[in-house]
Amino acid sequence: MLVYEFAKNCLEKVKIEINPFNGQDYINIRVYFQDDQNKWKPSHKGITLSLDKIAELKTGIDKAYRRYYKEADSDKKTRLESSV
Repeated sequence: MLVYEFAKNCLEKVKIEINPFNGQDYINIRVYFQDDQNKWKPSHKGITLSLDKIAELKTGIDKAYRRYYKEADSDKKTRLESSV
């Protein structure tokens, strides 16, 4: 089940999905690219975790965000604030 997606750049996008495997749900964060027929295909770039790891993943992302925001120049801060 697709949860969220966003453009990584003009050629790739990132999809966040929750999918079952062997009776357990997993979060999958993966980079997708377009093939020769313009169909979006998953790349090997990504991470899959059991759902019990979401809180730890969020903690790490939050820390990275705060560190970047704290160290960012005013132009980066403006971009961050407009994206939230």
